Parts: sequence; C-alpha cells; structure tokens
Amino acid sequence: MSKTFVYYMKQVGLKGLLPLLIIGLAVVGAKALIATKPVAKKKAPVISAPLVNVSVLKVENFEVSTPVMGTVEAAREINLEPQVSGKVISVSDDFIPGGYFEKGTEVLRIDSLDYELAVKQQQAVVTEAEYNLKLESGQQRVAGREWKLLKKSSGGTIQEAELALRKPHLQKAQADLSSAQAKLKQARIDLSRTRVTAPFASMVVSKSADLGAHLSLNETIASLVGTDEFWVIVSVPVDRLGSIDIPSAGNQFKGSKARIVMGSGKTAFEREGQVLRLLPSLESKGRMARIIVSVKDPLNLKGGEVRPLLLGSYVKVYIDSGMLEDVIAIPRTAFRDNNTVWVMKEGSLLDIRTVDPIWRDQDYIYLDSGVVAGEKLVVTDISAPLQNMKLRENGSGSMKKKVNSNG
Repeated sequence: MSKTFVYYMKQVGLKGLLPLLIIGLAVVGAKALIATKPVAKKKAPVISAPLVNVSVLKVENFEVSTPVMGTVEAAREINLEPQVSGKVISVSDDFIPGGYFEKGTEVLRIDSLDYELAVKQQQAVVTEAEYNLKLESGQQRVAGREWKLLKKSSGGTIQEAELALRKPHLQKAQADLSSAQAKLKQARIDLSRTRVTAPFASMVVSKSADLGAHLSLNETIASLVGTDEFWVIVSVPVDRLGSIDIPSAGNQFKGSKARIVMGSGKTAFEREGQVLRLLPSLESKGRMARIIVSVKDPLNLKGGEVRPLLLGSYVKVYIDSGMLEDVIAIPRTAFRDNNTVWVMKEGSLLDIRTVDPIWRDQDYIYLDSGVVAGEKLVVTDISAPLQNMKLRENGSGSMKKKVNSNG
C-alpha cells in the first residue's frame, strides 16, 4: 500500500469521527444536567373555609297577616226606576255619570198635575162617604126607636131586627168610607212618587233619561252604586281560614281587620277594611275560598287625605291573622331547598337542618322548633354546602323584623 493512500485514509477518518465525537459529548453533558437538577418539593393543597355572614337568632312575638288578591265590587247597586209614569219636568244638576246624591235627595221630577187632580178627586169622594156615613148613622137612630115600638106590638126575628135597624146600610157606608180613604192615600202616594229620589247615598254610574223624556212605569232611568261601602272579594287558601276571624249569622264578633293596597311603588296607597263574610262556594278554577272584605267610605266623600278606592280595581289585601308567640323568624333568603336552614354550630361547622315552618309570608318563615335562640344562622349563599364543613365567620348580628308582617 503506498504512503499516499495511507495518508488519505487518515485524513478522511479523522473528519468523519469529529461529528460523532461532538454528539457524544452533548449527550453526556445533557444527562449530567438532568441528573443534577434541583427537585421541587410537593405541598399539600390548602382548602379555604367559606367566609359567611351570620345572624344571631332570637325568640319574639309577631303579628302576622295573610296576603291575598281581590277585586273591588259595589256593596249596593240598583237600577233606579220611577213608580209612576209621566213627563220629566226637571232634573238635578248632579244627574250625570259620577254625580253624587245623599239619601232622599231629588234626582228628577215627573209632571205632577194629573196626580194632584187625582188627590182632589179622592178627597171629594172621601167627603161624600163621610157625609153618607153620618146620614146613615142618623137614620139608624130613628130606625132604632121605630123598632122598639114595633117589637112591643108584634115581636120579630133577629134578621128582621137587623134590617129594621139598618145595620147593613151602616156597614156599607163604613166600607165606602174606608175604600175612599184608601184610594185617597194611594193618590197621595202616587203624587209623592213624582219626585224620584236616591234611596241611599249613591253615585250615578250611567243614566238613560233626561229632561223632557216620558217615563213609563218601572222604566230604568239610571244605574246607581252605594257610596257608604264597597266590598273586596278576595281569594284565600282554604288552610288559612282558621287564622281569620269571619263573622256569620250565628255569631256577633267582628271580623279580622284588613289593609287594602292599591297601586305600587310611590303611587301605592292603603285603605282599611274588615272581614265581613265567607262566601259559600269555592272558586271554580283555583279551588280557593272567597271572603268579603268591607271598606267604609271607599270614595272618601267624607273628606280626608286618603285616595278613593275605585270599582273594578284588582288590589292586594293583607288580612290580620293573629299573633305568633315565642317563635323565630327566618328571612326567606336564608330558607334553603328542601325546607332546610344553615346554622353555624360549635367549632364553626356547618349544620344543615330540616325545619317545619308554622307560618310563611312573602318575607319570612316562622319556626317554633328546629332552631333555638342564640344560634347563628348562616345568611350567605354557599355554592356547595356540606354537612360539618368548616366555615369562617365574617360578622354577626341580631335578627331584625317589624312587629307587623306584611304577609
């Protein structure tokens, strides 16, 4: 083999081994770095207890009410009709829709001329009947003397005596006078009926007669509603009837008081009412009981600052339902699913308790068992509550509530 070939092979071999040598050194260095890297220490996860607000429970007495809805209706409503016929010769300025009449106030007047003449005619008939009765009384006295003379000479039967004494004639004269007096009384009544008046304090809803109209007997001339009292017909759950005082024909006690709320927000106003009666049938749809609540002077016609309660209004009514004694009120917002409440017990642990409310309204539920005064009610929502989970207390305070519940 020549020296030139040997030299060539040496040069090629060194060049080919150099890259392999570099790769090998890199691999060795990488392994050394991996083997000597620092190892991070693993820490156990820290579970943070939920931060909650609590309120300290206390036992109190509460006046409660039953919230219901109802519609305002007229307690009195009639169609005004004349009791005599004739032409309307005058009408009151208040005889318009919305016009108000006190009891006995004249609404309109019917031409009374014919009725005045009828009274005069009957007065004449009465005078004539009185004359005939006096005349017959005188004739009877004469007949009595004649009968005494006749009886001494010839005797006579009872029937003959009555005829001789003109008793039938006297009875007829008395009957004629009574009939004439009755007809005179009727004529005077008809005359008084030409003046059509309001039968009670009322307001005109609609009218169908006016000046110059000829009215027939019992023709409707107006629709009137009484203004002394309106009714609110409310729907009440049957299971709440026991907490409401409801008068009936067999008892004398007064019904429960009620507050009637009309409108909402700043425009809302209240009127006072009282339970009057329980209607005998349930609602056809909701199967709820129906109660009449009476509201006096609903249109505020006697003066004052309260606003009028209008017919047809759909209103909210709070009916007084008595006093709950020695109970604990829980806000609705703190009443959980499945009739449970959350209590922070000793050790700041969550206690999920099932309770049985004795009363509910729109803001609170009321308990006489299941919780005790002094315990801490959790009022903060917890996303995933678990029995005996650890809690952190943010603050505490006493439960506050108005004495009169709004139902």
